[in-house]
Amino acid sequence: MTDNTPRADVPAPRPPTDSTDITALARCPGPVAPGGAVAALTDQVLVHASYEAGARLLPSLPPSAPGLVLGGVMALRGVRKLRDGGYRGILIADPEGYKKAEATPDVPFVLPEGDGLFSVSLDDVLRQQRESGASVAMTPTGYLHVGESEPLKAAVAQVAVLDRDDVLLSVPIDAAWLKDEHFPQLLAILSRTQAPKVVFLGGQGDPVASHKSAVPNLRRLVSEGGHVGVFRTDLTALDAMCHGAFVASIGTGGSHRHIVSPGEPSRARAQDPSPSVLYPALMSFHKGSLLAERFANTPPPTCDCVSCLGRGLDGFLGREDTVAAHAHGVHVWSEWCEEMRSCASLADRTWWWKHRCEVAVEARMAVNELIEIPDAFKVSRPLRAWAQLPPWPSGPRPTRFPVP
Repeated sequence: MTDNTPRADVPAPRPPTDSTDITALARCPGPVAPGGAVAALTDQVLVHASYEAGARLLPSLPPSAPGLVLGGVMALRGVRKLRDGGYRGILIADPEGYKKAEATPDVPFVLPEGDGLFSVSLDDVLRQQRESGASVAMTPTGYLHVGESEPLKAAVAQVAVLDRDDVLLSVPIDAAWLKDEHFPQLLAILSRTQAPKVVFLGGQGDPVASHKSAVPNLRRLVSEGGHVGVFRTDLTALDAMCHGAFVASIGTGGSHRHIVSPGEPSRARAQDPSPSVLYPALMSFHKGSLLAERFANTPPPTCDCVSCLGRGLDGFLGREDTVAAHAHGVHVWSEWCEEMRSCASLADRTWWWKHRCEVAVEARMAVNELIEIPDAFKVSRPLRAWAQLPPWPSGPRPTRFPVP
């Protein structure tokens, strides 16, 4: 049985909680950039997809979309194929170590087997990613179950001795790490390393919805943990980017917006061929079939993005609509990213985001009344938290920020 009691020997977090540091960060026009090749990722929201989905989506991406994080068995070969085809945007291969094994203190990274004579090192894996055309390399970290600090410490220590400035430390954690009893341990370990790191949140459905403290503690992590990003998520990416995350990625489909522990099947609606669709007014993703059902007797909402050109949101019903649904989502949240970056400071971003979330919460009531189905669209726990929690860092309301 795993002992989840926080260890007494875990160092205290470094003090970005100091009010002076927090105030200084709030005044920054954007997140603080790490050094080296990783700096090119700063303030970017990437598309997280399989190679197959990413390649099909690529011609439909808006010019402002900075690039892709590719997962799956074709991730590394996919990076090379896209580079050979002339793509010059950001490309990262996600080795998905978290899908293959749990991290242990002795083996925090999931490395391929050697040829019998020579073993494969972490540096070998990272070098191969870069030689294949990846903009930066990412560690194949195993899944980190809640409270298991020794594997996380081991991963941090091994990356620290690499002497590379082109590496992201992958931190695939169970979302329960964000509970108040475990979070100080997580923050202490991650804030002690200078290496840029990207957090993957594990759990069924939306991991951020699984714990009341997930939203405020994730905000603390990205603002106090050094150079922290969040990968393979949903609109949590934008909340994190408003609160100090230096990079994020949003998944094209539900399976690319969270992770689960190795061997655990995802509880997705596999029998439903309709893609996941972003409903902009409600700031939430829904299966195309559900939207068609909800608006069966009412004119559906439409989207005027460059990809949709007035298409109804109830029309994404089959697998053949998947690319169009993904393109719609990327175009919409890319526009939101442009609004976010137009804010004068991180503090202004938090007010912009809070206001947008408040509008989305109110819109649900109006939509439910319109279709005459009480509670047809419910407010998720993360959206309610984004709308109700005070902006971080707290401070005076800005006089001007983009209004959705």
